[in-house]
Amino acid sequence: MKLSLVLALLLCWGATLGGGDLRAPDAPSGQNLFVITLDGFRWQELFNGADSALLNDPEYTSDAAFTKALFWAPDAQQRRERLMPFFWNVIARQGQLHGNRAYGNYCNTRNLYQISYPGYNEIFTGQPDLFISSNEKVRNGNRNMLEYINQMPGYTGKVAAFTSWDAFPFILNHERGGFFLNSGPEGVADEGIGNGQRSLNSILAHPDTQGEATRDDRITFLSALDFIKRRQPKVFFLGFSGTDDAGHKKSYDRYLRSANEADRMIGELWTYVQSLPQYKDKTTFLITTDHGRGDSPRNWSNHGFFVGGSSQTWIALLGNQVRALGESRTPAQLYQKQLAGSMAWLVGLRSRNRQTLPMTCFEAPVQGETLAAR
Repeated sequence: MKLSLVLALLLCWGATLGGGDLRAPDAPSGQNLFVITLDGFRWQELFNGADSALLNDPEYTSDAAFTKALFWAPDAQQRRERLMPFFWNVIARQGQLHGNRAYGNYCNTRNLYQISYPGYNEIFTGQPDLFISSNEKVRNGNRNMLEYINQMPGYTGKVAAFTSWDAFPFILNHERGGFFLNSGPEGVADEGIGNGQRSLNSILAHPDTQGEATRDDRITFLSALDFIKRRQPKVFFLGFSGTDDAGHKKSYDRYLRSANEADRMIGELWTYVQSLPQYKDKTTFLITTDHGRGDSPRNWSNHGFFVGGSSQTWIALLGNQVRALGESRTPAQLYQKQLAGSMAWLVGLRSRNRQTLPMTCFEAPVQGETLAAR
């Protein structure tokens, strides 16, 4: 069966996160899931590496010679490997990468607004919401997959999120969700923190960091890694913001460095979890972005409904339940809203949301059952 037909059938199955019955019986698999996002990181750089027009424009790149030494090569494949070595040396060989539009392999948002809050709502609830049209910090009335998984036997208290942007307590409705969440300039007050986390808390408490909507991704990562070492969560969301921050500031060199740092941190996290028995060969990484950016040198720094290219996204998968398909060069159309169902499916909650990525993406389903069989 062709991929496009499989996808069409999946999209016809109407069960979504927003409309499902919370009492529907589910059979959690015990699998681990890490969801990671690079805010506003374009598919163009992921699949083609650094853009020469932006590298050579002093308005966007303050030190072209240094940035070229780090990330430039004449060949697009070499450029992308320099920029995102973990993605192209590990994920592309052991997992999957979707969204290279040069091959007609499309990933898009379904929400109209193509900005962060609507994008993250779509990722975690499985549906765009016409009434979520801005990044205003209001409590999200839609239930998300993280809070649903946190209610499941074996997962309660084993769901957590660390994000650089301070809007996530509203996007994920932390007051209602019940799982551990640390965001923005907030220190980690979790029991059992050591001197390393106390030092990070001191940095976050410095007056220079107060009032900022985002924190340095490296602090987010180090705090997240410390939490993972201490608590071993089964489902974890890690949200980076450096690429979007740099994009809005029209700093292309910083944008590239932020992407490269995120790639390194994701690689370090993967190496760590594969070193532990509770994670090794029992874990999937689902990596994506909340929106695209402008698709020309003129508007690359911005995004939104009126900025062409803003709905264009990408998806990466790596783990024991993922087929090693590499870079997808098959014409197809995937949507951001399919990710919530994929999260549910990857931890065994198949009755909750059938609107997933095509089953051709995954290895044999947990507990020997396919979605098509239900």
